[in-house]
Amino acid sequence: MPRKTTTIARDIARFAPDEDGDWRRLDVLLDELWQAGAPEQAILEMLSVFERYPEDDGYGVMWSLVHGLEKLPNYESALLSSLARQPSELGIVMVGRMLNSGVTAVDGVSLLFTLQEIAGAATSAHIKEIARSVASRPR
Repeated sequence: MPRKTTTIARDIARFAPDEDGDWRRLDVLLDELWQAGAPEQAILEMLSVFERYPEDDGYGVMWSLVHGLEKLPNYESALLSSLARQPSELGIVMVGRMLNSGVTAVDGVSLLFTLQEIAGAATSAHIKEIARSVASRPR
């Protein structure tokens, strides 16, 4: 019997790679989430993975989060809230992808300004550099 979206979302929110650094369980959870039929109910839990691992891509597994979130309606404001709580490399990349597609603001918040704020205030030098790099790309 398939599990409920809320149960899968809880498991995503609690996800951590195993002691060997294996992220495949997250891929399994994401597949299960999409098969359950209501992935939009787990946007916050998916973004929480970025927040817990802000400088990681999970050996490519976290790109499944990027692509999955981008397919969902109305994830953008949750992404900006996530970045305000904990700037993350892939969250910044997603903002850059929105800018590249012609989106300049979400709910009245300038995406470029968001990147500039992160570049100025992030505690991680790596995150600051990613934000600067994405903000400075020609559009």
